[in-house]
Amino acid sequence: MQDAKISRNPHYTFKYNLSSGRHGWLRLTPAYSVKLVEDILSELDYIPQCVLEPFSGTGTTELVCANKGIFSLALEINPFLVWFGNVKLKSFSQETIDNFLEIANTIVQKLENTEPAPLPPIHNIDRWWGKQQADFLAKLKTRIYQISDYKVQELLLVSFCRAVIEFSNAAFNHVSTSFRENNDTFFSMRIGKEFFLSICKMIAKSAEMSPKAISNLIQYDSRGIPSEYCNKYDTVITSPPYPNRISYIRELRPYMYWMDYLKIPEQASELDWKSIGGTWGKATSLLSTWKSANILPSYVHDITSSIAKADNHSAGLMANYVLRYFEDIYIHLKAVYAGLLSNGKVFYIIGNSNFYGISVPAERIYADLMTQIGFTNVDYQIVRKRNCNKHLYEFIITGEKT
Repeated sequence: MQDAKISRNPHYTFKYNLSSGRHGWLRLTPAYSVKLVEDILSELDYIPQCVLEPFSGTGTTELVCANKGIFSLALEINPFLVWFGNVKLKSFSQETIDNFLEIANTIVQKLENTEPAPLPPIHNIDRWWGKQQADFLAKLKTRIYQISDYKVQELLLVSFCRAVIEFSNAAFNHVSTSFRENNDTFFSMRIGKEFFLSICKMIAKSAEMSPKAISNLIQYDSRGIPSEYCNKYDTVITSPPYPNRISYIRELRPYMYWMDYLKIPEQASELDWKSIGGTWGKATSLLSTWKSANILPSYVHDITSSIAKADNHSAGLMANYVLRYFEDIYIHLKAVYAGLLSNGKVFYIIGNSNFYGISVPAERIYADLMTQIGFTNVDYQIVRKRNCNKHLYEFIITGEKT
């Protein structure tokens, strides 16, 4: 494998989504590309009866399918993402869109005389937003929550979420969240109003194009498939969390606190523990007492044994993390296989990882687990080189149920 010959293919990352209509409503770094889903669908030799997306995230797969007139089913364990994904998949009348823009203008005109909502109890909130930004957002939240038209309010809340992150000092370019220098001196009520209205106009424009098919997205743990979904889907297109200890929770916390999905920090870590691949907060400490069920191939245990022996105080914890991740994936794959229609196909976008110089070949492990479960024609190929490390790649793993 020659690194120089493998492209980073930025069009297969979240960056491609930012200019792709509704796909650009929420920036989430681990999100995978609209184009990749489109390419998978275009290369199929059949039209899917129904596509399953068991790790919905920001709803990329479902929205691509809906725009192509393909019915889909989706699962997501995070309640905020369930709400957000369902808003992205809705049809909005022109009347609703016009009302949305009119009400947005009315809201900003009244902000100065608005009682601010309580600030979210996020840790060290002053690092996230300067005093003026936080006050602007709190007043905006008060006004939005007073709107009785539910569909208009949803569009306003999507715009609010964009404002929450655009006005913040946070940067999500590493496993740990970093913060820029507070930019409070460059912010004013006028700047906030103008920027919020520009966000609303962008949301309105992309809301005009209605999906052509229905997608059912529900809150559910992907280690199982709900009975009403079983034997309904003939295609799976998904990108689970990678085994790299980076959690969706870290980027979602600002939205979830402002939107009242999180009230205390423990709720975030509890949700992370329930998620496949989660190791944030309380979830990290729980790993220390977690016990393996020994259901994985022996070479995976050899890899984690090597990780455990690394010269790092967290080595044993990370060994447990890798084992738990792939045991959860094994349970998930078994459930997907059981509910997949005969002659169905699955497509998993996944990245490998590296702990203390020890490679974790996720692509091989996924392929071996699929074969063990009963999938046929299992294969994988590199999609792109990832930016974070010269030895890290993104793969597409395929299989069939015959």
